[in-house]
Amino acid sequence: MKFYALIAAMLLSGSIAFAHTDPIVMIIDGQSVKKSEFEYFYQKNHLGNTVDSKSVKVFTDGFVDYKLKVQAAKDAHLDTLPNIRRVLKRYDDVESCELMPDKGSVHVAHILLRLGQKASYREQEVVERRIDSIYQALCKGADFADLAKKCSDDKGSAVNGGTLAWFTKGQTVQAFEKVAFSLRKGEISRPFMSEFGYHIVKLLDKHDDGNQKKYVADAKVENWRGTYQQEEVENLLLNEICQRNIWDKAAADKKGLAAFYAKNKKKYKWEMKRLKKMKVNLPRNGEYPDVVLADYQDSLEKQWVAQLKKKYKVVVFHSMLTTLNIH
Repeated sequence: MKFYALIAAMLLSGSIAFAHTDPIVMIIDGQSVKKSEFEYFYQKNHLGNTVDSKSVKVFTDGFVDYKLKVQAAKDAHLDTLPNIRRVLKRYDDVESCELMPDKGSVHVAHILLRLGQKASYREQEVVERRIDSIYQALCKGADFADLAKKCSDDKGSAVNGGTLAWFTKGQTVQAFEKVAFSLRKGEISRPFMSEFGYHIVKLLDKHDDGNQKKYVADAKVENWRGTYQQEEVENLLLNEICQRNIWDKAAADKKGLAAFYAKNKKKYKWEMKRLKKMKVNLPRNGEYPDVVLADYQDSLEKQWVAQLKKKYKVVVFHSMLTTLNIH
């Protein structure tokens, strides 16, 4: 406790903040998060260049939750799983690289429905039906950003209509990269799978090789190799821990799901009417509409995050967050 108080006092007094160009903005279970890392994730997930106290506060809360889940995954030794070790080895095998390769870059938005690698056939069917219904709605003219906000499991990008940061080849998983670079500006992909689940991608913009250096200069990206490695590994850890602690648990907990539905039954009146018109009679045999399961998962996630906040010490240096350099 004294250690955290000492660090906080030094940061507030400015003795550390002005001694280093990359100060600590928060400490999660003893692991420090530098200002540059926080700025990178904020810029990637926050649409637009305006930095205001409200948007920083909302993002900070979500970022802390994200880091807590990643820490829980590390404590569960999920970083020893083969798929994550392969990612680490892939980066280790690269002996040298430039700041960013001149391979062109794309700016996309996506809708993600997560699906764990150990998902049952039944769970995969449910997600396939959901992603197909979303795609059909898009084909009929539904707004991509609106559906991303309502449906995407990538909550970081969902708040911004599914918009991701610009990226080049080699900076994301292969399945996602292949689709993103194959699209024309404004085109929406058909649903496809990656290690994270089912995606639908919309290409917002694309730069050819000649514009890549300008993008790098504007984004002020340094040490991209380490940043993307960390992000890719953390996303895999997040997906795996959520699959085990939330999605699998919710799908298997029939009694809990039934109790949740009974408590919130009025909320789903409209969905039941819609299903009835489609001659689908739910609930039956422990099955409920997808929206009920999704909401139950959200409730379990909130309970889990509350437990993590009690388990892990979190210190946020809010004074450092008022000096973000976002362009």
